[in-house]
Amino acid sequence: MLAGLCAVGLAGTVAETALLHFRGAFHNPAMWLPLAVPPVAAVALARDAVTGRPLQGTAVLLAATAALGMIGVGFHAYGVQRNMGGWRNWRQNILAGPPLPAPPAFTGLAIAGLGALLLMRAARG
Repeated sequence: MLAGLCAVGLAGTVAETALLHFRGAFHNPAMWLPLAVPPVAAVALARDAVTGRPLQGTAVLLAATAALGMIGVGFHAYGVQRNMGGWRNWRQNILAGPPLPAPPAFTGLAIAGLGALLLMRAARG
């Protein structure tokens, strides 16, 4: 159940990311990465949840998704810095720029998915 819930959470987070990155007009080519890696990880995790047989590739995809979330914080911080006044005008730019806490949502869901994979492996013996 945990793996299925994480897969659904990843899919919802990808949908939100697609909407907001579309709004940002994909100014940076790296904005496509959260729309490419996490959906594949979500599908793989959902497959593992249904079959009950975790594959090694799913763990690799979830680890890449977790890393992508941490790297995304740096990209978002750079986006805040690019606004007028940069970090000197942080009170306004934190609200107007890309949200700093958004990318770690991928990290949290991916780590929970990795935990679900570990539980599935332990249950299989």
